[in-house]
Amino acid sequence: MNIIKDEPLNSPLKSVILRLGGFHLEMSFVGGIGHLMEGSGITELLETVYAPNAVTHMTSGKAIARAVRAHFLIDTALTSIILSHIYGIPLPDEIENETGTNDINPANYINTESTDINAEDLSDELHEADAMLDELLKGDISVEKACDNVLIDQIKSRIDNFRESHKSFRTSQLWFQYMDMIDILRRFIKAERTGNWELHLQTVKDMLPYLAASGHNLYVKSSRVYLQQMENLKTTHPEVLAFLQSGHHVIRRSDKFWAGLSSDLVIEQVLMRSLKTTGGMTRGRGMSEGQRAQ
Repeated sequence: MNIIKDEPLNSPLKSVILRLGGFHLEMSFVGGIGHLMEGSGITELLETVYAPNAVTHMTSGKAIARAVRAHFLIDTALTSIILSHIYGIPLPDEIENETGTNDINPANYINTESTDINAEDLSDELHEADAMLDELLKGDISVEKACDNVLIDQIKSRIDNFRESHKSFRTSQLWFQYMDMIDILRRFIKAERTGNWELHLQTVKDMLPYLAASGHNLYVKSSRVYLQQMENLKTTHPEVLAFLQSGHHVIRRSDKFWAGLSSDLVIEQVLMRSLKTTGGMTRGRGMSEGQRAQ
């Protein structure tokens, strides 16, 4: 960036537009999540599934694929706990402790006294949600139609009310913040995979406070400058902005909807892989150290 800035006005480098690598930004953000949640018990939780050495790399953001899957599993578990309180449905392990068997159906153990929701409304919502899930899995309805269903808004509203009623509890606030960070991560991955430029910029903006809080100052500075430059594209390079808005800020190896890849991820998978594997520059047999240095 400094090189381009210091170039004379007539330099061809002035037309170059730099972008922040989405893959490495994602790694930094996941590392920030691990730093902010340090001491919360999340490490011990992950070690029930993964080896301790693997957890170290996951919480630092290095083992990114494992880390993303693990965080999504934890977020799903937390959401299940919240919904179990909202709808008065005991968790499977609670039922197992009472019955001594794994062959259980939580729907048969609904406790309407533990929730403020009208029993009839509760039953209708659960049956409607179950029917919509079946239709979605069978392909009878699209994901967009399912997301636009008013039932989803009702469930979100109940979750928001639950969070509001528990905002005075510090432990609850910690894990609510964790769920918010995972939601940002999920939306960022969606933006990269689907080529959604506006969602990409919004999620990068949402990451800034957490990157700053976790001490990732270089990414905070770079992300802020990046957002400012991308915002100025509408006046400096409108044709480039149109190109990015059409989904070309990611690279695709196929025409599938969920096939977008960050440019720096493709560089790692293709260019750097060819250089660092057997036969490449760093492990080549036909080049000496001096030749590789040149």
